[in-house]
Amino acid sequence: MCGVFGVIGHPMAKEFLPTVLKSLQHRGHDSAGVAGYVTSDVSCLETVKGVGKVATVLTPENLSKFNGSTYIAHTRYCTRNEASSVREIHPHWAQSMLGKMAIVSNGDLVNVNTLIEEIRKLNVKVYTKNDAEVIAALINIQIRRNGKKVFSSISETMNNIRGGYAALMIMEDDKRLFAFRDPWGIRPLHIGEFNINGDKCIAVASETCAFDMIQRYNLSRYPDHKVSYTHRSVKPGEIIGIDANGEIESAYYKDIVRDKIGCVFESIYFSRPDSMQKQESFQVLRERMGMELFKESPMDVDLVTAVPKGGIPSAVGFAKASGIPYSVAILEEPTTGGLRSFTTNDNDRQALATMKYNILHDVVKDKRLLVVDDSIVRGTTARLLVKNLFAAGAKEVHLRIPCPPYSYSCFYGIETRDPKTLISHGRTIQEINDELGTTSLAYLSLEGLYRAIKQDRSLFCDECLSNCNPMDELMVQV
Repeated sequence: MCGVFGVIGHPMAKEFLPTVLKSLQHRGHDSAGVAGYVTSDVSCLETVKGVGKVATVLTPENLSKFNGSTYIAHTRYCTRNEASSVREIHPHWAQSMLGKMAIVSNGDLVNVNTLIEEIRKLNVKVYTKNDAEVIAALINIQIRRNGKKVFSSISETMNNIRGGYAALMIMEDDKRLFAFRDPWGIRPLHIGEFNINGDKCIAVASETCAFDMIQRYNLSRYPDHKVSYTHRSVKPGEIIGIDANGEIESAYYKDIVRDKIGCVFESIYFSRPDSMQKQESFQVLRERMGMELFKESPMDVDLVTAVPKGGIPSAVGFAKASGIPYSVAILEEPTTGGLRSFTTNDNDRQALATMKYNILHDVVKDKRLLVVDDSIVRGTTARLLVKNLFAAGAKEVHLRIPCPPYSYSCFYGIETRDPKTLISHGRTIQEINDELGTTSLAYLSLEGLYRAIKQDRSLFCDECLSNCNPMDELMVQV
């Protein structure tokens, strides 16, 4: 669950790049990086990357060497390998017949070890098991074979890799920005077209909230200009090339156009509430999840509250549907910097769970609480939070989750490969309730989830909830 961002054709791209990438910080806080053309030679690609958040890495001093209007950037959530290894940080690059190429990606390949063996047999060096480096090496090999044909080289690479991925690429000799998404569409990718007094600029990002940041910048920077933008999802299997004039060329892997949305956990947890899916914000969608949750698990309590920030939309929906007052009872500790415990390692997760939330004692004292959180994965945060709520004087703590139990591994970009780390794996809901110490516990059903999303289940990967592997269907199709 990393964040990727690319832009081409905007004269002030370097100025807004750090701010826009911060809007994707929630998708990964282990490291950040950017690739672009340097001031001394606009045909020369360079990278800036480092461990830490965007504000630490993309400083004005570090970005001073860049020039031009084309960049790709990344925020990393480490799902395997070393989070602190500089070699693992995106962008990754390879030396090709079209000069240096830089690539960033979100997701995981399930056949990465086999691919590395095949690459090394061709005497091509790869230094890590990072998916982006492997994809870059494979595209480089295909460019040599295909005589510099980038689209066909990407398509041939997609024919060899298996997993969920969304990737962006720029090159020294071919000045286009390339974007491509896995044929099942598991990892999200969106393209936005901006118009400033008739001049076009194109951006590509994991979430549409990045486009809102650019639009706000444009409105502020060009107050006397006519400014507008449109956006759409990059389709599963779509390969896009964009030039500096904003002209877009598009092709599809095996010429098959699929109408897929992707990972259902984007709807539940990953994406920001102000990002869009099918022209609807995740805020509105998650409120409906809370309404469905009330229909399935009504409760007579004194007040509804949320675990911030992820539980807020569904808690609002539950309160609307039930008529029970909604109140803020749990505050996120500002010193934790908005970190998500889900995306931290085991030691950091325990420490963060301990420090992340403060309880408003006078709000919860002697109250029967209905607490909504977006999900429970390992249960680290929920255990401590329930204990703290009772310690603050709550009479009852009823926990409601607006999605089914997260019971199975994900191999496509989330660090939940070991199912034994998942609190709901192999446990009944009553056993989970006893483990957490809640007065009661209820989850939204899979059917209720898709009623709230208002999209057909066949459009999504929900293997983490259902144990149904989307790759089985994909292998039949291709």
